[in-house]
Amino acid sequence: MNQVSIQFISAGLAVLMVSGCAKINAIEASQQISTNETLNSIALVAPTEFIGSVVGFNNTIRIGGGPNPTAAGNVLYNLPLYKSSASENDWWDNLVEEFAYSGQDFFAANCRGYSPNFPNVDHGDPRKLALLSQAMDRRGLAGNFKIAVFDDCPASWGANRNVDNNLGYQNSSPKFDCGDLANYKYIWDYNIKTAFQQIPDAKRFKYNGKPVVFFWGVGSSWAINYGNGNLKKILQYIRTQFNITFGQDPYLVVDKTWLDRDPLVNDPAIIDAVDNWFTMANPWTLWTFNNVKVGSGVPGFRVVQGTTNMFIDANHGETLINTLNNTKGAGAVMTLLEGFTDCAENAALFRSKDVTYYDYPNQRINIVRRYSNDPYPAVLKIEAEGCDFYHDLSVGNSGGTFRDGDIDIVKNGDTNGGWHVNNTQANEWLEWRELPLLANTKFQLRYSSSQAASVKISVDGVDLPVVNLPVTTNGVWSTFDLGTKTFPLNSLHTVRLTIVSGSCSLNYINRTSI
Repeated sequence: MNQVSIQFISAGLAVLMVSGCAKINAIEASQQISTNETLNSIALVAPTEFIGSVVGFNNTIRIGGGPNPTAAGNVLYNLPLYKSSASENDWWDNLVEEFAYSGQDFFAANCRGYSPNFPNVDHGDPRKLALLSQAMDRRGLAGNFKIAVFDDCPASWGANRNVDNNLGYQNSSPKFDCGDLANYKYIWDYNIKTAFQQIPDAKRFKYNGKPVVFFWGVGSSWAINYGNGNLKKILQYIRTQFNITFGQDPYLVVDKTWLDRDPLVNDPAIIDAVDNWFTMANPWTLWTFNNVKVGSGVPGFRVVQGTTNMFIDANHGETLINTLNNTKGAGAVMTLLEGFTDCAENAALFRSKDVTYYDYPNQRINIVRRYSNDPYPAVLKIEAEGCDFYHDLSVGNSGGTFRDGDIDIVKNGDTNGGWHVNNTQANEWLEWRELPLLANTKFQLRYSSSQAASVKISVDGVDLPVVNLPVTTNGVWSTFDLGTKTFPLNSLHTVRLTIVSGSCSLNYINRTSI
């Protein structure tokens, strides 16, 4: 394997400006970071490049955890590790925790509009973004990432218009007339405007001070009358309404098909940037418009059903690494990935129970973090329930929540909520792969215990001293130091937490600096 050194050009502290808010990373000047991945050498200069992903949140994903694994004959491998519960808030709570853990700058919410006439139809209802904002606050993650809007045009324009007119959720009969002003309400009122009404200004992802809106492609299969300046008029309408409604000028990023369908869009006064969506032949693209580079890409893809055979081999994470080398690593101002929750196309980035295209549940999150503006954060919160591997001596999940398997998990009442592993006993363990450890690392455990217990941390199979945990009583949470470890450089390692004796409840490990 090759090594890559990532050079951060800084003086003292690197200050990352996202949406007008500063993220301060404790990165020493000229710090060298080494990983054991097959990566090309890249140089990142903070803070001008941002990475995010499209995040679907339709009711099938939220309530069921994902579509039927064999829906329409397409086998869904990378279903989420998280097992949805009856509480919708729980789904959002886990989603924001996983997204923040990935280190991404922006959450591109895949908005598909809503229907006033059929308000219970939910394929990505922008009104649900209020729950996203609330979950960020609840989990203490309001400052960890920002929110952009991704307008999924075939669904939010065509399909939503047809739903509202009692024609079912389909976009081709009739096709969406881009020249009909009466249709603009489906683009603006019932989607983009509504979405941003749910996103407080402090949580909006902005570039050059402007809230960012991405638009997917315009195709002849679902749209008509898109030439002769009609797509230009749509964008002018959105910009005008955004200024009127929110007092801000939006940053509009369109798919390249917009320029192909209506050449009058090809104007810096109309659009701010362009992306060129990936294809099966090209898992990543990098497009420059008005001196702004925008990257797009995918970790893998598989839709095989009937005569359809679309496949991009994830190749044990190498496809995602190659995508990010050629987008974020090649100077893209914004890199937009498909897609954090897209298990329907086997393109998801979240923690997954897939063992065919994932090597371990956190693999893709870990890869994305390595290309973020903060690959080795000063503090990394490592959730016990989100471990990659475990050894549990009892059968089944006694708590019946969060994930399947022989690991006992329940919700907790600790600060910022979440879940914890309970009913532990001697010789049980939890393990995480490819964790970003600092050259001078300290481990701390957030735990609760009503009896004497001892635990130990091991790094790459080498044990740190056993630590005796003070009794806290049930339901009382405490943080206790587990030991330190030093390395020549910041680097990636396997970490295991083992119960040596007794029993305790495990919320999370804090990986901090000495």
